[in-house]
Order: sequence, then structure tokens, then C-alpha cells
Amino acid sequence: MIPGDLIELGLVAGAYGLRGWVRVSPFAADGSVLQSVRSWWLIGGSEPRQLAVQDVKRHAQSIIAKWKECDSKEDADALKGAKVAVARSQFPPARDGEHYLNDVIGHRVINRQGVELGTVSGLRSGNSRDRDGVATQWLEVKGSVGHGSNKKRPDRRAPLLIPLVEQYVDAIEADSIRVDWEANW
Repeated sequence: MIPGDLIELGLVAGAYGLRGWVRVSPFAADGSVLQSVRSWWLIGGSEPRQLAVQDVKRHAQSIIAKWKECDSKEDADALKGAKVAVARSQFPPARDGEHYLNDVIGHRVINRQGVELGTVSGLRSGNSRDRDGVATQWLEVKGSVGHGSNKKRPDRRAPLLIPLVEQYVDAIEADSIRVDWEANW
């Protein structure tokens, strides 16, 4: 049975070697969930399918993994572009002061002036990467203030995209995120 709490954590980038190892580009900087959980799901094609991960290692900015039924370079390359997911219920507990990004969905976003900008409706990852090879990520914020192109119809407003970096995100609290951001940026 497919879990209802699957969280996409990476993208299969192709084969690593000749014996069925797969290179995965993690969406999060450290890839720690992929390294600690051995029950992954492959999303691509018809329905998600469960993978029994036999081994996983960090390799530069990638994660390399070996699972059953992937025994050759051709098997691994055929999976290129598929996403790798893990059930949220399988995540290890976050350390004090740390948060899993998917847990901030629904948090209120408040700027330094005390203006509530809206709530986090999703996360976006970009194609660009920083100098450590980590994909750029943004908080997608559906607003409660007039930002976006259609101010007469608030249900049609474009979401704010706030870069998920220390420069703009001051604090992540129990139910809110404090940011250095303005509604009209």
C-alpha cells in the first residue's frame, strides 16, 4: 500500500558505475533522510513503487544508492528523471532548533514590520545551485496582503516567492516564519 505521506526528496540523475548503483540529486542540502531511511519510493511512470535500499552513501553533492532489482548501468539509467520519496512518518526526529522543510507548509509568514504576508503553501526548488551544489529553494507564500498582479480578485494573486536563505529568513517558530521581506517585492 502506498503511504499517503510521501515526501519527494530527490531526483534520479542516472547510473553510478556499472552494477546498478543510482546517483540521486537530493533536494535538501544534507540528504540526511535519504541516508538514514532504507524504505524509499520511486515516483515516475505509472504508480509509485517501493524500493528496498541495500546501501546508500554520500558522494560530493549527490547520494548514491543501491537497491534490489536495479542490477546494471542500463537499469539505473532507465530511472533517470524519476523522483525518490520517503514517507514522512519514516523521517528521523529533527534535532532541536531544526525543521524539516515540508513541516513549514501552513505556517504564517510575518515580516520584520509585523505584517502578515500570508501562509506557506508550498516549497519550490530551482535548477540553479549554490557553490556547495545545493539547489536554490523558495518558500511559496499565498498572501493575505495585496501582492501580485490582480489586486481586485485576491483569490487570483500570484504567490510570493521568498528565497529560503538566512539572509531573508530570520526565524522558524512553532506556527510562523519571520522574514526580512516586503509584500511588493
